[in-house]
Amino acid sequence: MKPFQLAKGNTVPNLEGIHACYEVVERTRQNGEPYYSFAANVGMETLPLLLEDFCRQLDEPCFFLCELGATKDQEEKLRQSEDSPYHRCVYYKDGCSREELLSIWRKYGEWFVEDGMSCFGFASHRTADEIYVGKYKIVNLFTKDLERYEALLKRYQIPREESIKTVWNNFTREQPGECRLVTINGKTVYDIVDELLEDGLYFAEFREEA
Repeated sequence: MKPFQLAKGNTVPNLEGIHACYEVVERTRQNGEPYYSFAANVGMETLPLLLEDFCRQLDEPCFFLCELGATKDQEEKLRQSEDSPYHRCVYYKDGCSREELLSIWRKYGEWFVEDGMSCFGFASHRTADEIYVGKYKIVNLFTKDLERYEALLKRYQIPREESIKTVWNNFTREQPGECRLVTINGKTVYDIVDELLEDGLYFAEFREEA
């Protein structure tokens, strides 16, 4: 079997049992509405295609979000002690059309998908359907339309399982994972965010690292 393909910015010493698959859990929002929460392992040979397809299906208006680690100067102001958590900078671009999302993805997607330090996602303001790519590129998808997104994952031959194993299950003190900032064509995701800030992206908040 072909080894599970990671992003360039991620290192995982032990990939035993890690393969493309997803699980679904039914949850309830604070307002009482039920929804489905997907968690998926998606290899890098598939993830860019899956994300582009997801953007094509979103109901407008849409938004883009990304999260980057706070800078050293920012952390010096935010952290009260050595025991304080680190922070992420959360950015949004609201009110996008599908074409605007696809434009962001086609122009900048390589940086976000290959980088080990950033998290990002795409979502619909109208339906709250959202795909979020977190650390180690584990994919989370939130929706009320189970069939729609099961069909999307099936298109890429990603099977549903009762409970999936992610890279987090394989990390130990002796074999931890590693996330790195990736430079592509002389730029990092920090440079890309600077460019997007000139085109409607805005800083929303600092969020504590989980």
